[in-house]
Amino acid sequence: MDYRAFLTSRDPIVLPYFGGIRVDAADRRLAVPTGLAPGWWRFRIEGRRAVPIEPAAPVDLGALPAVRGHFATGWIVMSGRVLSRLALAPEDEPPPLARATARRWHSGELLFDTTDFEDDAELAARDALERGVPLGDVKGVAPSLRAAFGLALGTKLVRELGVHASARELFRRAVAIADTGRDALQALVDQLAAERERDEARRKAEREARRVSGAVASARERPRAHDPIERADNALAQAGARMLACRRLQNGTLLDVTCDIDGERIIATVDAVTLHVHDAGICLDGADEEITLDSLPSVVREAIANDVLNITRH
Repeated sequence: MDYRAFLTSRDPIVLPYFGGIRVDAADRRLAVPTGLAPGWWRFRIEGRRAVPIEPAAPVDLGALPAVRGHFATGWIVMSGRVLSRLALAPEDEPPPLARATARRWHSGELLFDTTDFEDDAELAARDALERGVPLGDVKGVAPSLRAAFGLALGTKLVRELGVHASARELFRRAVAIADTGRDALQALVDQLAAERERDEARRKAEREARRVSGAVASARERPRAHDPIERADNALAQAGARMLACRRLQNGTLLDVTCDIDGERIIATVDAVTLHVHDAGICLDGADEEITLDSLPSVVREAIANDVLNITRH
């Protein structure tokens, strides 16, 4: 008897693929080939591998934990202080500022489920958003709706200005943007630009110092076993983050890692052997090279918690 028969599921299974080199079922983590487009897929299970068969419709999510709030630019705003990114775009995107229910997948990612009944406050806020004006004296606006409006209006206005600010960066001033519009946004854009300019000047100085001195990685950093891309994925997974993509740089000595940390996409450059961070992709006031990929998620979470996240790579 072929022992492989015991390692293969008889029936294909439908799972969401968020990027990277793995998918998560309810009870296990499975390796997948690279090159898939994020979305729902039907997989054939072969041991610890999930072999993609074809794209599939989403499965029913009703048994998963629910998250409720207002929809804005691919995020669910749960309160004036809390938001989470939808890991996959809904098949039919809800209207801006719609009340929505999302569900937590087994690995923690948030998936859109349903739109919910809305009242006059959502309709009035949507009208103000379409006109690009602050909320003004709209009545009955819940904190999650006000913050979602500020995020959506801020996103619209930065596009008009031709500058970049991530959702979490805009969320710092979401309530102020909702109340005053362009004035609050301009203050935030100026602050982000100044922080990024200082960070880039510091990075240039550090690169020049390394070039002159021929500095190498610290001897305290120990090489790690196994394939570097798998190491990067494992390091992030153990820290509660997900690797979305990874490419080798400088003949494989560096990795350019795109990862999802609590819904925020971060691009970091790390040593392929030690996972020592060369560029964290966020402003760290010179502390980039004091961390490894393992500790990057906690650093990003601290920046989010303190409202100081400033993303330097997009």
